[in-house]
Amino acid sequence: MRRALALVSLTLVLALAACTGLPTSGYVNPGRGPQADDTQAFAFVPDGPQDDAAPADIVEGFLRAGSGPADDWATAKTFLAPGTQWDPRASVTIDRLADRRATATDDGTGVTVSLATVASVDSSGAYAPAASGTAVNLAFALTQIDGQWRITAAPDGVVLYEEVFPTVYQSASIAYFDPTWSFIVPDVRWFPRGFVASRVATALVDGRPSPWLAGAVRSAFPDELSLVGRSVTLSSSGVAQVQLPPAALSLDRTTLDRMQTQLARSLVTAGISDVQMTVEGTPVTASEVPVRVTRVDPSPAVLTTAGLFGSLTGDTVEAIDGLSDAVESLAPTAVELEADRSLAAVRTQQGPVASALADGQTFLLDDRPGLIAPSIDAEGAIWSVPSNAPNQVRVITAEGVPRQVGNAWPDASEITAMQISRDGTRVAAIVTVSGTREVWVAGIEREGGEVTLGAPHVLSFSQQGAFDLAWLDDTSVGVLVAVDGGSLLRELNVGGRGTESAAPDGARTLAAGSTSVRVLDDSGRLYSRRGSSWTLVATGIRVLAGQQGTTS
Repeated sequence: MRRALALVSLTLVLALAACTGLPTSGYVNPGRGPQADDTQAFAFVPDGPQDDAAPADIVEGFLRAGSGPADDWATAKTFLAPGTQWDPRASVTIDRLADRRATATDDGTGVTVSLATVASVDSSGAYAPAASGTAVNLAFALTQIDGQWRITAAPDGVVLYEEVFPTVYQSASIAYFDPTWSFIVPDVRWFPRGFVASRVATALVDGRPSPWLAGAVRSAFPDELSLVGRSVTLSSSGVAQVQLPPAALSLDRTTLDRMQTQLARSLVTAGISDVQMTVEGTPVTASEVPVRVTRVDPSPAVLTTAGLFGSLTGDTVEAIDGLSDAVESLAPTAVELEADRSLAAVRTQQGPVASALADGQTFLLDDRPGLIAPSIDAEGAIWSVPSNAPNQVRVITAEGVPRQVGNAWPDASEITAMQISRDGTRVAAIVTVSGTREVWVAGIEREGGEVTLGAPHVLSFSQQGAFDLAWLDDTSVGVLVAVDGGSLLRELNVGGRGTESAAPDGARTLAAGSTSVRVLDDSGRLYSRRGSSWTLVATGIRVLAGQQGTTS
């Protein structure tokens, strides 16, 4: 059944600011300039210590040399006195250029460096933003050797300006499975360029998921299995070979196939397109397993001001068999569809949360006051929570059987928006903590019939004015923010840096598209963004529905 929908007669392209991210150029270390090699397209080659340099200059030079990871940070180590222990792989502190200060003691044997941190990366490559204005002081000890100052004690890890960080480190995703072995779940990490493939393989085989995600995902690699060596080698045919111990040969074919899938999906993010597991040089027989996709239907799902619900295709709204009538009967203000479109989670005009089923049935699920828009998980259960009680999240079956979610958003006083990732393993939310809105994500842990959230991971510490969010893809969450009478779209990477761009004025609802981002404004205009411009798609839209994927 197709229903006419009045569309605008002329496509309107808004001249909005282009999508911008954190800069990837700016401060450049003094030295011999960039050099290319076979493993990376760009590399800093920092200078070593200068003759007769003052203690503060030695420490500043040492910190700048953190941008050169070649040969295990060989240049940085020339600033150290013989025998000084320093582990550059322990962490990365990312700071602001303008705020770094080095102060030496009167006798020169101590230097303190004050930093305003932006983010950090731990030894496993996991990225975490810092609260705005977080100050850190680093203490260094020095001595004179043959009349030249050298460092005798330095904090482990490297320090990089935020402009330099993405040219020295590269992001890649460690691939895990959801608990049903149906979806691939990416765990974004950052590693020094030129070492990414080996670090990815090591993190997958010998490491663990990020702590906030660990209870929500599964790995086919047994805990007792370790890499042989610490590198990924290329065969003469260009296939990346990952060496495993003989114990791998005792594993069943299903496990090996899942291991192959994780390796292939992980290493492709490091630029490796073909990977092979080997034992003592002999290839292990294994094939990738099929996994479910997390894209959404290319057609937006909408409710028009005329009260018609369905898929917007061209200039018509096509009803979803059985489901459209059920959704329309609930007079919704918010809707989210299950991947196969057999179920919808609905917040009604009166405020309660209900379910709509493809057989036409509807069920009242939650009538607590102040409920935010609901979300559907990968098991077809609907998540609901009052805005003023973030820890009172309920997971409710489509027929109305509720369960309380444990450890839901601890320390938050308010929740503004919440959505489950399309792989069903993570939930993102805008919460208020001590009067400040923040964006959090947490792993969804299931044990028997119990559902618990893992420890929350902060994506952004300060999102004042944030009012709606949506999972745009497997590794990014979009957030709509009202600021200075206008609207912004902030795209936060789950495990990395974010970007910010203008959104249509009066933006009200955000949803992911198959290849775009969709926004509905408070006048009923639906926009789609591709590249940096917003295009007006339709008018007369009351509700833009979220989608939890597609089966096609």
